[in-house]
Amino acid sequence: MSRSRLIDQWESDLPGLSNDGVRDRVRVARESAEQSVARGAGRNPKAARMWRAKLQAAEAELERRGLRP
Repeated sequence: MSRSRLIDQWESDLPGLSNDGVRDRVRVARESAEQSVARGAGRNPKAARMWRAKLQAAEAELERRGLRP
C-alpha cells in the first residue's frame, strides 16, 4: 500500500483491518507523530497534529474491539 493511500484512507480502512493491522497503524502513527516533532529533522506541528489524530482514531478502533492500545 502506498503511503499516500494509507494516509488518505486511514479512518475508512480501520474497521476492515485485522487486530494486528490496527496495532500496526497505531505503531505507524506513534512513530510518525514522534518524528514530526523530533529535533534535527525539522519540526512540523501540522504533521504532528495530523498523526496524533490518526493515532487517536486507531486507538479508538482498538478500544471499540475491546483490545488494549
